[in-house]
Parts: sequence; structure tokens; C-alpha cells
Amino acid sequence: MIAATEGVVDDCVRLGPRETAAGRRFTDPAQTDRDLRAVRVMLAEIRRQVARAATLPASPRPLVLEGREADGRAHRAVVCDERRLGDGRDLTWVGFFGVKRRDRDSTPLTLMDDELIREFPAHPGVLSYSSLEFADGDWGNLILLDGDAAAEQWRDGARHAYATRELAPRHYTDVRLHRGVLRGGVRGVGEPILRRTKYYDYRDSVIWRAEREWPP
Repeated sequence: MIAATEGVVDDCVRLGPRETAAGRRFTDPAQTDRDLRAVRVMLAEIRRQVARAATLPASPRPLVLEGREADGRAHRAVVCDERRLGDGRDLTWVGFFGVKRRDRDSTPLTLMDDELIREFPAHPGVLSYSSLEFADGDWGNLILLDGDAAAEQWRDGARHAYATRELAPRHYTDVRLHRGVLRGGVRGVGEPILRRTKYYDYRDSVIWRAEREWPP
């Protein structure tokens, strides 16, 4: 799930490339290093599935693939358009990493995630959606999109807007939302390039926000 918010917020703080906001450890750039490792794991699976799709007969999309990492962690890959994923053009990627509130039932998040996947056919710019479980029970998501306009179009959809406005503040303490570019799509050999990270802290009645632009 991509999370942002339209609730009551502080002015957005601008963080330097290696700056950690006081009292907000989730903004430590080392956390982003961990996120990027997870992004690479999810991207590798999408690359495998795009290569594999070329050998399989056509079937309805999105294609939902449930699997496990070697250590038992759940890993789901949803492939919507393997042709566009692998056609050699650049893609936009978005990574969502949030810390769930341990005193809340996360069922509403799971149900909303399933609803968002079911509506992917209405958002052709969403090309794939991956979810990777962490050892602590939190999850990371990787979304590959047909450009920035596709990311905005999905973000503005009614279900996604509800999830970001209502569910995220209730069910997460904090969130990191990354955006970047993947040169050459999934058939390219380059690493995912990180452009910007947005941070949300939901622990107080007034939501704290920050942004960081990453050097090229």
C-alpha cells in the first residue's frame, strides 16, 4: 500500500542526504539502505516472472503469485503487464515501508490491499505490485509503474485515497515512501535509482512530515 496523508499535518521538514530527524529514528538513512535491499529482492522476483511469462500461454491478469523466501517469510508478486515491464523503457518505482501499530488488528489493511489489487485493471499504468514480509512482522511493498503520471493516477483513486487518509494514520506509527526510476525496465541490468523519500510520523495528533531528495 502506498501511504500519504491528507490529515492535519505539520509543515514539511526538508532533510539533508545523511540527516536523521531528532527523535525519529525511522528517518535514519540506514533504514533506507535496508529498504533498498528489500526492493532488490522484490525486483529480482518480478524479473524472474517476466522472463518466465514469455514461455507460458496467455492467462488472465493480474497474475497473483504467492511464495516464500528461503527463511520462510511471505513474498507475493502481482504481475499486471509483463509486456510493458520488459519492453526496455524506463519505469517509475515506488516503495512503501511502514511500522504497524502492535495494538491494532491489521485485518483492515489486508482487506484494503486485496481490494486495491482487484481494481488494478482500472489502472493500466500499475504494472506490478510486490509485498515482502520482514522478520518483525512488518511488510514492504514495491510498485512498478508506467511513469510518474501513472503513480499519481493510482494515488488519486477513491480506494487508495481512503487507505492513505484513514487507514494509514490508524494502523501505522510511521512510514517511509520512496520514489525512483528503473532504467531500461525489468530487463535492464541497472539498480533501482532512488530520487525522493517522504516520511510520515503518525504517533501524535498532528502528523509530522518530511522529505529528502537523494543526490544523483
